[in-house]
Parts: sequence; structure tokens; C-alpha cells
Amino acid sequence: MQFDHSAVEQVLANVEELGLVSEVERGEILSVLTPEFPYAAMLQYTDSVHAHVKVDDVDALPHGRLKELGYRPENAEPGYIKYSTDAAINLIFSSIPISQDDNIPGAVTLSKPFMDHVGIDMRDEAAQTFEAFEEVPARAAELGWREVPQGGSTPVHCCHTQMKSKHWVYPPETWQGWRRPIEFAFGTLVIFDKKMGCDLRPLDPGHPLAQQSAPCCGAPAAETADASAE
Repeated sequence: MQFDHSAVEQVLANVEELGLVSEVERGEILSVLTPEFPYAAMLQYTDSVHAHVKVDDVDALPHGRLKELGYRPENAEPGYIKYSTDAAINLIFSSIPISQDDNIPGAVTLSKPFMDHVGIDMRDEAAQTFEAFEEVPARAAELGWREVPQGGSTPVHCCHTQMKSKHWVYPPETWQGWRRPIEFAFGTLVIFDKKMGCDLRPLDPGHPLAQQSAPCCGAPAAETADASAE
């Protein structure tokens, strides 16, 4: 897909002005659309890109201003909302656990709001798209990034949505210009009326706490800590 860089830049400038992403995060998201992006070859098979931002309270977001800017709320649930834009850069905000990190005490050290990850949405299920998607692990290994797959034999669920499979990649500590996980999501996005389960974003395998177990969506870290003490 060909992205309108100026339109994407305007969307990100708007959300930065609202205090929802930092200048560094805005630059990281924009870098996805450049030829220098480590996974640039996959972008021609991409339908959209999304930034998932963790916030203290989804209800406290400037929803009125986001709507005035022309961003459309979708898939709203308690603690979760997606805003789609005409620039094919979508914004997801959540205050519920969406990653294994969220359910491991001490794993999350960033202050909110912060960008949890950037997603590369590969919705077309054509053979060439799937082939590009399946090249992600080899490309990650070539770059020295860590990779964790999800789905494949069974769908991947995220609360009330479903897709076929995902590859998550994590930059090494020495990598310059990128800090957060990148999600490659393959398959048509299916939206249900009710929660269908939740496959949390995996913790970076290189994280010191990566061997700790983490429950599914909805159990905050404090509850996890209490349960582990029993």
C-alpha cells in the first residue's frame, strides 16, 4: 500500500499535540513508512498501520477533540477503543491488560501514556501476502531481532476481535532508532459482539522476567501478585 506521508504526519502531529504520543514515538511511527524501515518489504502488502497506546483511563481521553479531527471511534469496549483515520494510520488506546507485561509485577516501567507497540496490518489473505508475512521470522533473525509467533493452527483473539496469526518482533538493546515491539497481523479482522478471549502480546523473550507466567486479559498485575503469594 502507498501511504500518504503528509496525511500520516498530520494525524501524528495532532495526537502529539494532545499529549497522547511523544515526539520520539511520533518519529518511530513515521519511520515505519520509510525505505529504511527494517521490514519495509512487507509494507506493500499492508492495509494499514496502527499505534497502540497505553493510557491510565480510556474514558478520560479527549474523545470530543479526536472526533472533531475526523477520527472515527470503533470497537469501543470498557478500557479499550480504536480510532480509525483516512490516512490508514489507526490509533488504539487501552487501559486494560493487553500484554503479558501488564500482568507481571515490575515488567512495565514506562509512564503512561506510552506506545506499547506498532502494528502492521496485513489483512489481504492472498498467497503473496501470506508469503510476505511468513518471511518475518527470517528477516528478524537476519537483523538479530527476537520473534514470537501467535496463532496459525488456531486464530488469534484480542478481546472481541480475531485474525489468523501474528508475528511479534522485538529489537535488540543495541538497535538504534526503535524501542518498542512490532506486530505483524495476518488475516481478515473479524469483529464479534462479545469477548472471544484474549491472546496477550507476548513479553519480549529477552526481558529479565520473560520466564514468569502471565494470565489472560483482565487480571491486573496486583491481582496476579496476590495470587502468586497464595
